[in-house]
Amino acid sequence: MLSIETVESIEGLVLSETMAVESADARVKNWQRQIKVGECFWILESDGLEIFGEVISDYNGIPHRRNFRECQCYSAICPEGEVGDIHVATMDARMRRNDFELIKRLFRMAALEGYL
Repeated sequence: MLSIETVESIEGLVLSETMAVESADARVKNWQRQIKVGECFWILESDGLEIFGEVISDYNGIPHRRNFRECQCYSAICPEGEVGDIHVATMDARMRRNDFELIKRLFRMAALEGYL
């Protein structure tokens, strides 16, 4: 669930982010930790939004980013797709590549309809 937190300083911001990452790291399941470049996943947000993504890069060698992946994701809100960092603890399930490619095509078709 999305929440907004205000902080009084840069130090407060860093502390808040560190605590949030540590909390997310504690919830990581084995399969999430092992997800690699080229694999696909599904996220179901608390508001019902479904996000479909593909891992395009990882942060091997950067200890504090070990549970983050750079991903290309698609959803009803962003059918054209967008790149961003995802913490693996937010991933709900792995997806087969062919299922992901089908969903990606459907989202791209929906995005194009908006321009026609």
